[in-house]
Amino acid sequence: MRTYYRATLLVARDFAAIAVLLVAFFLLPLSSTAAKRLPAAPSASSGQPNFGPNVYIFNPSMPQSEIQATVDSIASQQVSNQFGTQRYALLFEPGTYGSSTKPLNFQVGYYTAVAGLGLSPGDVVINGSVYVRNQCFGPGNCIALVNFWRSLSNLTINVNTPGFGCHSGEFWAVSQAAPMRRVRVNGFATLMEPAAASWPMLSSTAAPSSTARSNNGW
Repeated sequence: MRTYYRATLLVARDFAAIAVLLVAFFLLPLSSTAAKRLPAAPSASSGQPNFGPNVYIFNPSMPQSEIQATVDSIASQQVSNQFGTQRYALLFEPGTYGSSTKPLNFQVGYYTAVAGLGLSPGDVVINGSVYVRNQCFGPGNCIALVNFWRSLSNLTINVNTPGFGCHSGEFWAVSQAAPMRRVRVNGFATLMEPAAASWPMLSSTAAPSSTARSNNGW
């Protein structure tokens, strides 16, 4: 019996250590020398936990220009940063972001998690789009096969992409380890561009019946 309890405690300790390592891997900056200068994460007010410099928590009272500048700066660093050490979480408190005349549109790169903080997807509404596109490595070589390690969850997107041309709509052209969970999309959505993608994941997500899907495993 004593041996059984000792083994149980060791297993619990190992799981706790793994959890700590995972949090550190995904949310903490492992290297600051290679990172571009980004807007500072909003400082925690008195009584709120400090989640670190790479966790951005937005609320509807913030100027949209500030939110746009922050998400664009992170995207410009992370879209091609497949082997980088930076990790980001972009979290949206309940409310509405963007409008029909001034939408909020931004791209999601490597090691970036975007999530609404409401109880349900309808609690956070983005008028605009949160998108991933093919990466191009030369003429005629634009693919989504390497769009790994990012996520989108728990919010509603009212698609509004003026001036996007052939990229109009909600694009989520990804491969493995890039899930879309509990997302409601109102408007045209596509889960690929005109090229290959491979085995991404869609879970508890509502999208139009006209949604374009890759033939590789959605």
